[in-house]
Amino acid sequence: MNLKQINFQTTIDTSSADIIADFFVPALQVSTRYDRGVGYFSAGWLRLTAQGMVSFAAHGGFARWVTSPILDQDDWLALQQGAAARHDAAIHRALERNTQELAEDLEKDTLSALAWMVADEILDFRLALPRNKLQGGEFHDKFGVFTDAEGNQVSFNGSYNESVQGTRNYESLRIFTSWNNAFAPLVAADGERFERLWNNLDPNVQVYTLPDAARAQILKLRSESRPYPAPNRSILPLTITGPRIPPELSLRDYQLEAVDAWFDKDCCGLLEMATGTGKTLTSLSAMSRLYERERRLAIVIAVPYQHLVDQWLEDAQSFGLQPILAYKKKADWLNRLHQQVLEFNRQDRRVISVITTHTTFIDSDFQRIIGSLHSPTLLIADEVHHLGAERSRIALPEVFRARLALSATPDRWFDDLGSAALRRYFGDTVFRFSLEDAIKRGILVPYTYFPQLIQLTDVEMLEYQQLSDQIAKLAAILASREDEGVQQRLDRLLMQRVRLLNSASEKLVVLRQLLSKASDSHHTLFYCSPEQIDEVCHIVGWEAGWRINRFTAEEPNDLRKQLLSDFDNRTIQALVAMKCLDEGVDVPSTRIAYILASSSNPREFVQRRGRVLRRAPNKQEAIIYDFIVIPPESWYGQSNVRADKTIVERELRRFKEFADSAQNKHSALSIVWDIARLYSIHL
Repeated sequence: MNLKQINFQTTIDTSSADIIADFFVPALQVSTRYDRGVGYFSAGWLRLTAQGMVSFAAHGGFARWVTSPILDQDDWLALQQGAAARHDAAIHRALERNTQELAEDLEKDTLSALAWMVADEILDFRLALPRNKLQGGEFHDKFGVFTDAEGNQVSFNGSYNESVQGTRNYESLRIFTSWNNAFAPLVAADGERFERLWNNLDPNVQVYTLPDAARAQILKLRSESRPYPAPNRSILPLTITGPRIPPELSLRDYQLEAVDAWFDKDCCGLLEMATGTGKTLTSLSAMSRLYERERRLAIVIAVPYQHLVDQWLEDAQSFGLQPILAYKKKADWLNRLHQQVLEFNRQDRRVISVITTHTTFIDSDFQRIIGSLHSPTLLIADEVHHLGAERSRIALPEVFRARLALSATPDRWFDDLGSAALRRYFGDTVFRFSLEDAIKRGILVPYTYFPQLIQLTDVEMLEYQQLSDQIAKLAAILASREDEGVQQRLDRLLMQRVRLLNSASEKLVVLRQLLSKASDSHHTLFYCSPEQIDEVCHIVGWEAGWRINRFTAEEPNDLRKQLLSDFDNRTIQALVAMKCLDEGVDVPSTRIAYILASSSNPREFVQRRGRVLRRAPNKQEAIIYDFIVIPPESWYGQSNVRADKTIVERELRRFKEFADSAQNKHSALSIVWDIARLYSIHL
């Protein structure tokens, strides 16, 4: 059923009809959203509309109220408890309910039901106080908009407040439907007016979230007599006072040391911490300590990928933040961000926080709004090496007084200018916690390393030589002059050469041999190039008979979350993955990794190793099979240009990084010793 199927009167009053039974309950039962601007609200109204509210909650409804800060004491405490539960897991657990219990709670324990629905974001409240030309008045409007799943809308205006007393007074409502062409503009106008209020865009009405309302001391508790008494601070606990370290979080000593080191450098610098050692929690703890010192703070968190925005959101909320997510459509965040910056600058708001992608961070509209911020300000840059690209580094804004950069591998590969620019802006490394440190301290699991020597065929080696000759000629041209066309051709040839190594045919032969001997297949990752992934899926899934799924950027986020869950609980045995696992995706249950895509970029192969070494229940160690490409024996020492040596140098750089920290370092070295000695490469 939808709103169009209800026969709404154009006018309804409390004398000739039952406003609750004849209007509110039927509308709530078929709506997915209810937006209400009203002078007075009381929890007792929820009890009267219980039949409608139960249906509304059961099919995922979300209601927003903008009301005056004149509230019953018990209602206010229930709203505060619900708001606190959004940031405190223990309070949320105490309020947990389900829709079957909601009807009974609305009858017997209305305030508990109110707190639960606020905690679970079925209901949300903001308090409105007139300002500027309306200074000294009260928020006294009374209008609302229902919306169903099909987008049909019903708006209403009148004298009725959402309180028990409203049903006893003579009150009336005028009702407008969006499917009536004559009324459609009125419905749209009410919807737009509500959005302006909710997002604090009306210049003459200041709208506060519940925590901000408590801090602003604007509340007036309703009593028997009038005028309303001044707020009693003993019964208005500031349950959310700003960012704070969650009470259940116990930071490790090295994380505390990292925070201290950052403060010792005047809150500017880089934390160079291995993947899996808690950079996110460390940086949010530093943020909380900075807020304790400043008592006000504007926080921007910039991350490289969209899925990391969602990961950071969960942790940020546990630290008491309610961040704006600035990515995807600007319409979803631009006005809210602009309004909150204005409120922060005039000190109406103590804290604003934004989580954004690196792409949005350097966008001109984002930069314009953030550039107007007043101190104190903090920028947290996750995987900061991404911001060293020329287009990004020239956009790094000076408005941030405190700057915290995070990366396991902060220096950019073959980009000294970008690396230097990042260190000029953020400061030098103030704390370093290496992978070896993490393994010794038990933060990451130890690992055994099995390098697999993969010989190129003569045909593949000849193609590599030809590509290298062309690359050398183009590089010589660029050394003498700048030429965009030559640079593009060079980039294409370099990528072609990388693809050649990644798709070396013997890798698949060796993979088949390894799988034929594998005794345990659960929690295994296969890192592939795009050229390999179809064949690897065929070998592992069809030939070896494993339960697998590919895991790439092409799969939607919801599917990827499900795949990670299936991988964790052993519903599937293996994931065949590409680049999307290099940064940000946590798969701690991984025990075995086959690295077929041969990266020479330290950032990439260090990230891949870190994904495998995260701790998980019943995981004592990890195993890494690394496919190392070498020239065919027939080419040893035969080439004048020595392209064969460049391959060996490229691959053994990664080998040394992996072998040095492995449990079986010396046995791993013995596998490559002869080839390293042949090419005079020191390990």
